[in-house]
Amino acid sequence: MRFRRFFNRTALLVTFFALVGQYSLSPAWSGNHVYTVTNIKIDASAGSATEAKKIALSQGYERAFKALVERLVPQQDHAKVPLLSAKDALNYVLDISLSSERSSSVRYIAKMTVRFKESRTRGYLRNTGVALAELISKPVLVLPIQKSGEQSLLWGESNQWRAAWGSLGETNGLVPLTMPLGDLQDIGTVDAKGALAGKDGLWKLASKYGSNDIFLSIADIANDSNSAELSAVRTGKFGDGRTYRLKVVKTAEESTAGMLERGANSLNGSLQQDWKQANLLQFGIERWILVQVPIEGLQDWVLINNRLQDVPAINRLNTRSINRSQVNLDVYFSGDERQLTLALAQKDLAMLLNENSIWELRLLNKPAASSSLTLPLEEEVPTLSEDFVVDELAVPTQEIDLSNDNESMTTE
Repeated sequence: MRFRRFFNRTALLVTFFALVGQYSLSPAWSGNHVYTVTNIKIDASAGSATEAKKIALSQGYERAFKALVERLVPQQDHAKVPLLSAKDALNYVLDISLSSERSSSVRYIAKMTVRFKESRTRGYLRNTGVALAELISKPVLVLPIQKSGEQSLLWGESNQWRAAWGSLGETNGLVPLTMPLGDLQDIGTVDAKGALAGKDGLWKLASKYGSNDIFLSIADIANDSNSAELSAVRTGKFGDGRTYRLKVVKTAEESTAGMLERGANSLNGSLQQDWKQANLLQFGIERWILVQVPIEGLQDWVLINNRLQDVPAINRLNTRSINRSQVNLDVYFSGDERQLTLALAQKDLAMLLNENSIWELRLLNKPAASSSLTLPLEEEVPTLSEDFVVDELAVPTQEIDLSNDNESMTTE
């Protein structure tokens, strides 16, 4: 019996290390979609459908690379990156996919998704001397409120500001945006007044759409519809309450809808720029910390290891020791502890200092167990207390203030 118990435990530990090995960090992390751009529209005409498609694909490679630069590189560094021709861009393309294809005898139209070779493309961008940000934020829920006199409108087809944000579609930014459907459940959860006051319904709506942060945006449209005062604030778990203010004026060629779409695009650009600026990777400066990872079984460690692969700030891991209840890791990363903590939080991993001033990595939002396999335990491992759940939304205690003039932008 003693031999059998030893054999069973040894077999489980062998399985444990074998599975962990499958998820170890490597130079190319398969779960990282940072270097994939989507929704690139291509449209070309030529003497034949075949030639039109060839020209359209060439357009797509160039536009996709430009979109990637805009996604990862701060705006002030865009000019430092030479835009590649279709032929040169192809050297960095891993694969593509096409959707919404339409063609005639002389024209080809489609939407293109391009996946770039991560290591090679990163190397090219670094060689240009630009700063890079690769951390994808958790989705942010956009709530556009249109003001008209004393009235505020959040839902309904008459909300032109909501329509303007909806027209942006997928923006390829590091901060994914999501819009509520505006169905009966949404309408009954919160109205414009409740949203501005930070009522509980605001955060119930965010939770419904899987968001930790809300980008609350207000458009005060002039009576003649020729201009609008726009303001916005990102608030929630990862939002710092930063406000944005922008005035847009309709040009001779624009409609009111076009003016508002331009304003929404500008506000989104500022949101994306701030996220990039706060999460720039510091190449050439590597830090190291010791991290303890409490686990309750094999599933925990496999899941944590899998999530770690998607954290671009982490360069490499070294497993110091591993047992049935804890893994000790050396974590080598770019940036500082604040940036690393933020990056881990996007993957539902909480890093915090314990009572011994040692960093601990804890699993948040653990999915339901898909397997009964666990490591043999000699004693019960205590579950995490609610004190360690940092994935809660911060509900404002007072009306959201958009009067801050720290961010002032004007477009004509």
